[in-house]
Amino acid sequence: MRARALALGVGLLLVLGGCGGSEDEDAIPSGETAASPGETYRWSFDDVSAGGLPSDFTSLLGDWSVEEEGTAPSRPNVLRQKGAFADPEFPRLVVEGLAFTDLTVRVRCRPEAGKMDEACGLMFRVEGSDDYYVARANALEGNVRLYRVVDGDREEFGSADVPVTAGEWHTLEASAAGSTLTVSWDGAEVISESDDTFPRGGIGLWSKADSVTAFDDLEAVAQ
Repeated sequence: MRARALALGVGLLLVLGGCGGSEDEDAIPSGETAASPGETYRWSFDDVSAGGLPSDFTSLLGDWSVEEEGTAPSRPNVLRQKGAFADPEFPRLVVEGLAFTDLTVRVRCRPEAGKMDEACGLMFRVEGSDDYYVARANALEGNVRLYRVVDGDREEFGSADVPVTAGEWHTLEASAAGSTLTVSWDGAEVISESDDTFPRGGIGLWSKADSVTAFDDLEAVAQ
């Protein structure tokens, strides 16, 4: 059985405070709290000091930090990943200690720069640093894809060609109900597939290689 890799500490509604994230693949201690069915969990970054991370987020890889951003929709702050990595490396962070079975998770994201990739992604049912589902959009490729990552091996099993414009805000959403997994882009469902590799786990944010990406208004609804 894969070891669960989520730390204690549940972010309910608006997360507060902040500390810098590490770039440590083995940084997630064991322990988790089950999300309550019907509960909505929200994170914005308005009350987090610029330069830090919310206290219940753990960086696994990347240069993640909250930054002032006057152009974000109704928000003065965003969470940005701006580290440049090789292909295929995946900057990512997780919300500590909160595990979901069935859920809908969404985030606003803005691909900003990147020569290899301009990607924004949502991790869900995260069992460990290298074991999770990820829905991602890529502005350079003009598509949204769904992957399972098992022991670090990424396998695509859903894809849709859609407009993904760099420098603009979009909404990426993923839902899991049993083995049925769906992905929506800007409010329209674009992928529906079946897979039972991961029955439950945490959530997080993801990018790829040299992508510079801003995120805002992360929300997860436990079902």
